[in-house]
Amino acid sequence: MNKTAIGAGTWGLILFVFISATAQPTPSILSVQANGKAKVVSAGSVVKLAALENDLHIEWKPCHCTYRYYTEGLDADTVILHYPIAHYTNLEGGEYRFWVQAQQNGQWSKPAYISLEIEESITEEGWFWPAVAVYGLLLAGAAIYFFLLYNFRQKLKLQSLRNRIAADLHDEVGATLSSIAISTRLVEKKYGRQAPEMLSILQQIKTDSEETIQTIRDTVWTLNPNNDSVEQLLEKMRSLAFQLLTPQDISLTFNNQLSSSETHRLQLSMEQRQNLYLIFKEALNNILKHAEASKVSVTFKMNGQEVLMNITDNGKGFDTTQRYEGNGLKNYKKRAAESFMEVTLISNEGEGTQLKIIVISV
Repeated sequence: MNKTAIGAGTWGLILFVFISATAQPTPSILSVQANGKAKVVSAGSVVKLAALENDLHIEWKPCHCTYRYYTEGLDADTVILHYPIAHYTNLEGGEYRFWVQAQQNGQWSKPAYISLEIEESITEEGWFWPAVAVYGLLLAGAAIYFFLLYNFRQKLKLQSLRNRIAADLHDEVGATLSSIAISTRLVEKKYGRQAPEMLSILQQIKTDSEETIQTIRDTVWTLNPNNDSVEQLLEKMRSLAFQLLTPQDISLTFNNQLSSSETHRLQLSMEQRQNLYLIFKEALNNILKHAEASKVSVTFKMNGQEVLMNITDNGKGFDTTQRYEGNGLKNYKKRAAESFMEVTLISNEGEGTQLKIIVISV
């Protein structure tokens, strides 16, 4: 036998066996389905998916093999599995390249490729989120505008209501009470001597009428929107103090330590202004009725966002631990509680009285 022929035949057989053992068939992609609908697949074509087609199945021809696949731009690493299906969900818009290989006898086949083109959803467009932000700002701006407009209209309605109530009190109730006071004085002059027993009743009616008139005037002043500033409140309190104390030969020191900027910046509600004024008025009346004082000092100053009012007298004082008739002290606490104010009363017999009021600015 020819050794050369034998050698050539042997090498040919070995080469044939090696090729048969190493050359694995390339997987054939059979179908692509998106959201359960089949897509056309052909060699060299691009499978196009709509933005909402985000449930993708890729199937290839099965064999007794191990598979691995990879999608460029999507998978972090190759995926190895034993069944011929790749599954993707929630795909973002863009272009991808999918490939798959089969392994048999320890060798991987050539990859089979398919290109995917997924339409970008509206949320993935570059303009979408800036547009959403602009739209949100427009909505917020519109909401703020309508809120401010509504608030402004409510304030106008409130001011109109306050003006109407103040006018009604002044014109109707005030005029009626003034008429009662005048009529009482006339009756007192005409019949007082003839009916002495009626004189005290008429005087009481006159006194009550005049006090009620003054109370209504104070209420009208408080309700009037033109008197909402703290500066006007302090001026009215100063005027009241001189009006009450000067005729009784009581020396008054009215010390307003609030600067002009603090006065304009300070915001007190209508209820706070009213109660602060009434507490101040009650304190002066108590001094006139009970203190027997010759000097009164009133001080206003700021402490952060708080207004401090201090009223002191050099009168006879009293024991604060004892109970007294009247509603003066009760009114202090009641009005303070209604308007976020703190009241402290300090007094000792023979040492005068000090009233401290802290008002929290709104």
